[in-house]
Amino acid sequence: MFRIIRVIFLYLFLSAILSAQTIESEFTYATNFEIRPTFVEGSNPYFVNAGKWIYLGKTADFDEPGVYFYDTTSKEKIYKAIPLEAYYIAHTTDFLGQIETKGKRLPLSVYEFLFYEEGSGRAGFVIENKAKSSKAKKYFYVGWDLNTNSIDVMDFIYEIPADDKKSFAQSSFIGYSEKDQSAYFTFAVDADLKNDEAEDVTAFIYKIQNQNLTKLKEYQSKFYPYTPEFHPESNQIVIAAYAEAFQNRNPLGYLFQLDTSVFQSFSIPSTPYGICFSRDGKTLYMAASDTGEVRVYQTNNLSEVKKTKWGTHGHKLGFWKEGELVWVRNSGLHIYDPKTLKQKKVIPTKKFYKNHVNVSGSSFLPFQKLLLRNILEDPKGGASNRVLIAE
Repeated sequence: MFRIIRVIFLYLFLSAILSAQTIESEFTYATNFEIRPTFVEGSNPYFVNAGKWIYLGKTADFDEPGVYFYDTTSKEKIYKAIPLEAYYIAHTTDFLGQIETKGKRLPLSVYEFLFYEEGSGRAGFVIENKAKSSKAKKYFYVGWDLNTNSIDVMDFIYEIPADDKKSFAQSSFIGYSEKDQSAYFTFAVDADLKNDEAEDVTAFIYKIQNQNLTKLKEYQSKFYPYTPEFHPESNQIVIAAYAEAFQNRNPLGYLFQLDTSVFQSFSIPSTPYGICFSRDGKTLYMAASDTGEVRVYQTNNLSEVKKTKWGTHGHKLGFWKEGELVWVRNSGLHIYDPKTLKQKKVIPTKKFYKNHVNVSGSSFLPFQKLLLRNILEDPKGGASNRVLIAE
């Protein structure tokens, strides 16, 4: 009897050690239209500025353009106004519309924030330009010199004419490479949102380095680029597609090897919320939120696939330390051995949150930290965030 009790105690003790982690910081910021500058919480925060900051969101369209960050060291919310109006006034003829005296003042909106890096002195984002008097839309990449606090790049990307009532544009940040100070993003236009069968999505992959915007790839697809991931050490980009299992749409992924310009499509699971590379970039993991299916690919041979099944309702997959692959689910942090794919342990989300849990928008700083984000802890008060470091 005592032996059994001792074994149970030892098991619980070892589990507690194995499951140890540090809460580096925690914060909650709710969307607020009453203050100036306004704050609109983003649905997908991520680490920027060499991992020291977390991008939180931006101002409302009717307010001055600006972005918000959380400093993980000072534990403070940081606001940075974007000098977009000064550039617009000096280059009015390049854009649609005019400055208005009521409502939305500037005909320019931050469409997709991309990066902010004090080390390189650069930041970048995509803007949408539209006028009150027209249905036309223009899209530009904008480069921001942080040292002079000025806009020094304004590169045209795409225009949707006023008579085009079916097309819709979408942009996504892919990643940033500190070693060569370059950023990557996608921009895509669906010619007809209601047509799911036609290959009518035109997608572009762009690279930003210094003050230069380069289009690396253009391709056609049935799907918008979804949940892209970048592996800076091996210079690889993976782009997925979103389709739920019941739709039977056979979603595709795309692996783009930048050093060789090899671009390959391959079959992927449905709703691939979980995507990450191994540390060396030789292995790619994908996990489906709706079915729990997991696929493991070798990036030098995408036809070599290992499959298994984990739990559902996962929202992010990644490494927070060597040897611990974490499937961030609503129920908990489910931690697996990256080679055997066997579960090692579970840290319940109830350890961090008392109320309902939906961890959508959680994010990794690979092999360093996890931003655990619960959008249901307090629906009126914004997402509740915990920055976790595995021990």
